[in-house]
Amino acid sequence: MKGVAVVAGAGGHTGPALALGLAAAGFDIALLDAVPLDTARTAADKVVRRVEESGRRCVTVESDLADIQSVGVAFGRVRTALGGPAVLVICVAPAPVPEGLPEDASADEQRCAAVRRALRPAFVCCQAGAGHFLRHRRGRIIVVTEPDGAGESAWRTAQPVLAGLIGFTRSAALELARSGSTVNLIAPAHCAADSRAAPARRPAAIGGADAYADGVAHAARFLADEKAAAITGQEIYVAAPGPGAPQPRER
Repeated sequence: MKGVAVVAGAGGHTGPALALGLAAAGFDIALLDAVPLDTARTAADKVVRRVEESGRRCVTVESDLADIQSVGVAFGRVRTALGGPAVLVICVAPAPVPEGLPEDASADEQRCAAVRRALRPAFVCCQAGAGHFLRHRRGRIIVVTEPDGAGESAWRTAQPVLAGLIGFTRSAALELARSGSTVNLIAPAHCAADSRAAPARRPAAIGGADAYADGVAHAARFLADEKAAAITGQEIYVAAPGPGAPQPRER
């Protein structure tokens, strides 16, 4: 599969690695985010240059990913500039509430609000992309969760976000299966080890966020390939390799 890949939430930590990996696979790239991605001297500028140096096209589009109208306009700009998307990658970054809050109704409400803020862009972006995929009877939707931060507050927010994304991925996969489209989720491997374990009792992520981003990019590149057409509704947990561990290479 080749064509256009949209990376929504491209300003997150995994966004640049995803964009460069998909460009290497032959896709033109559209970067969507709520911040002004076309501002000079930003990380997005570097990504655009590197994508264009690889021979692919790349555009940046500012959009409020939680607003369906804003995302719809952004997809229209992508279609005008590059063509209709074949792949939609949605980067979800849970925003933890402050540490040290008392365990009361106020803290619970803050966590619920943080979970809603994290989940809404995935629902909105998927809705915008699904319409196009249904009409063209093909497409890939890949939901990616950013690594959660340290501390119990981050863990308490990240776990319901992950649970919500798992349910969303499975239901969206069933809904879009008739169009030949797939929906899959990529998440940090330590989230699957024991989702009930607090940070002090669960395995730590190995290798850091940069290594995780590289691993996610490899997994997303595989899911975007025609060979992955039968894989849908699945969670793929990526463990970043530790120092000195062999890195995956393209043959």
